[in-house]
Amino acid sequence: ALNVLDEALAHSENRQREFLLSVSHDLRTPLTALQGYAEALADGLIEPERVPEVGSILADETRRLDRFLGDLLDLARLEADDFRLDVAPADLRTLVSEAAAFWTGLCARHGVDLRLERPEEPVVVATDAFRVRQLIDGLVQNALRVTPEGAPLVLAVRPAAAGGGAELQVRDGGPGLTDDDVRVAFDHGALHERYRDTRPVGSGLGLAIAHRLTGRLGAGIRVEGHGPEGGACFTVTLPSAPAA
Repeated sequence: ALNVLDEALAHSENRQREFLLSVSHDLRTPLTALQGYAEALADGLIEPERVPEVGSILADETRRLDRFLGDLLDLARLEADDFRLDVAPADLRTLVSEAAAFWTGLCARHGVDLRLERPEEPVVVATDAFRVRQLIDGLVQNALRVTPEGAPLVLAVRPAAAGGGAELQVRDGGPGLTDDDVRVAFDHGALHERYRDTRPVGSGLGLAIAHRLTGRLGAGIRVEGHGPEGGACFTVTLPSAPAA
């Protein structure tokens, strides 16, 4: 038992070390760009006609940093013992409809066909609607990043097949995930490291946040590498009410 515990602690320490190295790398890249352009501006090396272009680059890099730091803060809050849920009856049918209305315009600008699948009747569970919407938005944003123009992105809700509760799904027509990807999909930065040079990637923390958030909601999340649309399929199973 002591040997198993020792191995588990060593594995945990290695994962933390890898995570910190990944965070340092992701912070260094935009900081290097900011420093380089700032020094060029200060030294008068940027032609006047290029100043708007450089300003746009600087703004993009600061937004990237802000998004990354926001994800780190979200992850830290989810790990805190005093994380609070405001539980009340919520109609998930209404919730996904509102999310679809929000994302439709952005999907259209990327040439992605956002589809909504929902039953005729309300799908009511006791949960924190704000946090569920945060979870949906994170999964949709992740899916939109890899969905090519002309492909579908599906947001679906339905009553759970057994035991009460409900299921939310986000499916995409992107490249999908391998079996090995599926095994590490919710690990900090794992897919980010694998695909940073071949696919559009975010901070590398989005799926880790989704996994932790579902746990806080008393829910479960699973991923299939290739769903009905060909790309990844994320399914969140929400109980009728979270455990006390």
